Amino acid sequence: MSKLVVLLTMSLDGFVAGPNRSPGHGLGEHGGPHLFDWYFSGKEPHPRFSAFKPEGANMLVMDKRFGEVGAILAGRNTYENARGWNGTHPINAVPIVVLTHEAPKEPPRGFSQMIFVNDLTRAIAEAKVLAGGKTVAITGTSVAQQCLRAGYVDELWLTIVPLVLGDGKRLFDGIGDDAIPLEKIEVVDGPHATHVTYRVPHGGHG
Repeated sequence: MSKLVVLLTMSLDGFVAGPNRSPGHGLGEHGGPHLFDWYFSGKEPHPRFSAFKPEGANMLVMDKRFGEVGAILAGRNTYENARGWNGTHPINAVPIVVLTHEAPKEPPRGFSQMIFVNDLTRAIAEAKVLAGGKTVAITGTSVAQQCLRAGYVDELWLTIVPLVLGDGKRLFDGIGDDAIPLEKIEVVDGPHATHVTYRVPHGGHG
């Protein structure tokens, strides 16, 4: 059974984007783009994920995490701000499920299979089928919050960067009043980033 994980980079104060996000500027303003500095701090492209240039331990973490991803689950805002990834997701052109009330009229065409679903439970099910037994990675904040509230998330794959934004989009806002206990699985320190993996006990609904 495919795992459902949250795969996001965040600032030390919990923001996954700065304020004023827009198409082509998905990380917002006020320093938001620096959240992804660790993706490009190296000199050579990653041999499997050539859109990125990580270095040191970041290279190994990317290889492990991205290598497990079989499908992406995101929301409409993430889709729009990423300009639909131009039809091809940078993680090996994996299929993408977008949770949205209304499908776009002309989605970009590329190498990623892309489907649009208006129900969260169905979106998760579709993504798991497309993942073919591999991991479904949530890369949209709103969808991550909905899945955390509903108890669907199995693991958190978070990258924390040495940056305080002070404003923007927080990952853990609006996830409900109950505490969510986590089990730490792994911590890897790399250049410009610390990668933390947590298991959410009883998180997956199968």
